[in-house]
Amino acid sequence: MILSARDAYRRWAPTYDESPNPIVSLIDRHMDPGRLRGKIAVDVACGTGRRAAKIGAIGVDLSFEMLSRSAGKKVQADARHLPFSDSVADLVLCALALGYIYPARDLMNELRRIARPDGIVIAADLHPRAIAAGWKRSFRADGANCEIESYPYSLDDLSVDGLTLEEARELHFGEPEREIYHRAGKASLFDDARRVPAIWILKWRRR
Repeated sequence: MILSARDAYRRWAPTYDESPNPIVSLIDRHMDPGRLRGKIAVDVACGTGRRAAKIGAIGVDLSFEMLSRSAGKKVQADARHLPFSDSVADLVLCALALGYIYPARDLMNELRRIARPDGIVIAADLHPRAIAAGWKRSFRADGANCEIESYPYSLDDLSVDGLTLEEARELHFGEPEREIYHRAGKASLFDDARRVPAIWILKWRRR
């Protein structure tokens, strides 16, 4: 079945942190800025807030059910209408959300708006080549496979006035993700999966 992002994460929330996810594992390994002392950071679409709590960021998510399982500072809000003043954050993070919002540029404009001049915006998402290879944004709940509704976009759609792209990386699964495949009983699929770039991570600076 295909669910909207809001319905999907409502259903997924009770087990989200219990089942290791290779995509989340890869993002966590490469999208960790460390503890930010004296800086204001906002993690947009923070889910259960693990990253936000780790670095001392304010976590934002649309899903009340996901936020209810998070610790630290958090607020429920639509990522297209963030409840922050202009130019408030030194660092803005956003992982695995751009594909859920149409058009993706609306979200990028909000990330730019709340970043201060010379601040950093970092976003990550499922790689277009992984999507072309048939990878789905999906999970299992109550014995059923649930796909999350998403919208295609190009990396050009993420280019907005006021943000200068400083770094672009495409990342493949590594040995930590092999273990996740193994525990899920899918070890035979791993070598093929690691040949495909699983995620991209882009870093911009606010002008």
